[in-house]
Amino acid sequence: YGLEEWIHGGNMNLIKNPLHPEADSVQIERIEGVIIVEDSTAFAMWENNELDSQGLPLPEIDRVKADPVLSEQLVNAPFPCTYYYGFVNNKPPFDDVRVRQAFSQAIDRQSLIDNITKGGQTPATSFAPPGIFGAVPPGEVGLGYDPDAANASLQSYLDEQGITVEDFSAQGITLMHNTNEAHAAIAAAIQQMWKDTLGVDVQVENQEWKVYLQTVKNETPLAEMPHIFRLAWCADYADQNNWVFENFHAEESENQPRRNCLDDTCTQVELSEFDELVKAAQLSQDPAEREELYREAERILTEDETAIAPIYHYTTVEMVKPWLTRSFSPVGGEQFYTWTIDEAMMQEALGQ
Repeated sequence: YGLEEWIHGGNMNLIKNPLHPEADSVQIERIEGVIIVEDSTAFAMWENNELDSQGLPLPEIDRVKADPVLSEQLVNAPFPCTYYYGFVNNKPPFDDVRVRQAFSQAIDRQSLIDNITKGGQTPATSFAPPGIFGAVPPGEVGLGYDPDAANASLQSYLDEQGITVEDFSAQGITLMHNTNEAHAAIAAAIQQMWKDTLGVDVQVENQEWKVYLQTVKNETPLAEMPHIFRLAWCADYADQNNWVFENFHAEESENQPRRNCLDDTCTQVELSEFDELVKAAQLSQDPAEREELYREAERILTEDETAIAPIYHYTTVEMVKPWLTRSFSPVGGEQFYTWTIDEAMMQEALGQ
């Protein structure tokens, strides 16, 4: 397919490339991609037969699962992405690992999945999901939900500083996410977990995607950064290098959590054991050695440093009309050339 039209905030349309060697085997001539900010609006369009395939918004999951017709059109399967919260490692009070550990261990990931996301996601305590070379099996490293340990870590910090949890909250701790209904629901749930478990009040803010991407860059002045930010990563290729190295190496990645930064805008960094491990794994040609290096790197990232708080590994939660047969590409872009439409079924459903 080639790009026919792209109107920012409007649509992105693709047209089949007639010069491709396998063009005759591609059924769909044109892909109309509609750019819609609100998931609820997109789902309403899907229900009105204006869209053939669309993600299922969180508030609609229970209704769809309970409906004998709609539930047959729901696709739910593992997908190689991880949802996480990043801590700004050089912004007080999150420049202290005890604070980061407390906030990570106060997140009840399974409760979040059971009550909010409801898509069969896997609770994540490490970064790379199953199916990625070098990924650690879920739950084997990292910090899971542990209210007692969370309180002990935060209390240790408070005692050292000579402040109360009320004083801590009064600093104005901020969690930021990009504008989206699902992210807002997840943030509200975790905000309440931090209040219930730690007694900390956290402010939640959101920004439109383009602005947000600029905000969370590691050269943004520290005063303009939130303390905690929401991001996700999906596989470009099925190797840990694409995960821990390309996201978090202090010097050779975007390093949005600002690991080992020596100044406010992260222009100077100090490399640590984690950085040495992921660099060594990148250069090694021994698969067994690489797996061990990545395992230790994941442990350091999510336990010793707690630079981030992984929350869950994704699933595909997608509604697909019965006349569309589509694939779900685990890595890279959608493979539209494999999709097919039963024209007769579609026209009958649409009353044409």
